[in-house]
Amino acid sequence: MRKKYMGYIFPSMLSFLLTGIYSIVDGIFVGRAMGDPGLAAINIAWPLVALIISLGTGIGMGAAVIVSLNNGAGDEKKAAKSDGNALFLLFTGSLILTLALWLFGTPFLWLLGAKDALLPLARTYLRLILLGGIIQVFASGMVPLMRNRGASFYAMCAMALGCISNILLDYFFVLVLDLKLMGAALATVLGQVLTLILCIAFYVKKKNRIAFSNIRPDKRTILSILKVALSPFGLTYLPSVTIIFMNLQALKYGGEEAVSAYAVLAYIISFMELLVQGIGDGSQPLLSLSQGKGDKQSLKLYTKWTFSLGIGFGLMGAIIFVLVRNLLPAFYGTSPGAGAYIIYATPAFALVMALYGLTKPAVSYFYATHRVVRSSLLVYGEIALTLLFIFVLPLFMGLDGVWYTIPSVQAILGICCILFLRK
Repeated sequence: MRKKYMGYIFPSMLSFLLTGIYSIVDGIFVGRAMGDPGLAAINIAWPLVALIISLGTGIGMGAAVIVSLNNGAGDEKKAAKSDGNALFLLFTGSLILTLALWLFGTPFLWLLGAKDALLPLARTYLRLILLGGIIQVFASGMVPLMRNRGASFYAMCAMALGCISNILLDYFFVLVLDLKLMGAALATVLGQVLTLILCIAFYVKKKNRIAFSNIRPDKRTILSILKVALSPFGLTYLPSVTIIFMNLQALKYGGEEAVSAYAVLAYIISFMELLVQGIGDGSQPLLSLSQGKGDKQSLKLYTKWTFSLGIGFGLMGAIIFVLVRNLLPAFYGTSPGAGAYIIYATPAFALVMALYGLTKPAVSYFYATHRVVRSSLLVYGEIALTLLFIFVLPLFMGLDGVWYTIPSVQAILGICCILFLRK
């Protein structure tokens, strides 16, 4: 069982790790080419860009859970229907979202804090990303579906190809051709194109093909997918919602240098968040299948391994983060003022890393075992607490209140996770 479990977990971890690299590599190259304005522009635009990836991940994970539960219960017909309807949802969802962001992206960016010189920079980045919006939704949504079919290693390879090409293209477009934000956006889209090509190649094979009759929308199937999808969508997108309000408050209490510093800190903790989410989502097929079969012994064992890995990586990441904090400003090319903020706030964000090892796998565990109420409470409760703390704490603590918002929220969620798991 351990070998089977690791066969799912490590490719998933690496896939999410590569997703984390996607989210930080643009910032590294743009920061070196443009400094604080480039970093701030990407960080302000990122909540809108992240909607694309989160939509695909939410639908893909939601469908994967339903497929595994039906397979575990022996209902292969419903499982096949869920697989097909996931493709329908990915297509229609990507069209609606891309069109909405294209039409209303500029006012949204303004509301998110992109004013004066930052607005055209953020708009350029967003518009070019949207040109490949449908591609990115399918690439992020098909990876969990492939992993759910036992093709975890292949899914990892698809992600790896896109990530490596993104890094190389970022270097060429941003630093060599000096395309700045335009180059970063083009590199991201082209990297996702390569990932999608491998995803399509997987489904072209006869044994993996999805019948057209299963793609035809079925109301009950769609609703069951969307019900579960709310949690993985929220889990993936929540950091971007947090970024919105953290940017606004950092700008208010610390100026552009504080926004630039938070951009770097957000990149680092998102890296750990995706890594531990990879542990949780990698265990999803086995947890869902065991739940569907009613195999409580296997479910308990897989759960124990999942939380042990998550907590272990969270603690290790927190320690490393604190030890290398003095190197981060030079690595990202920030100004001295932003660098000072990064070094000062690192211990608070290291605590966030440690707590992620518990809270993120817990959410994955709950929706994988179809306890969608608990997973939704954790996901959307996090949003509610963040909105409360980000406006209240700075009133008493100034900029320190901004830095300590996320640690405070994660501490409360950690207590809730323990109570839910004990129950």
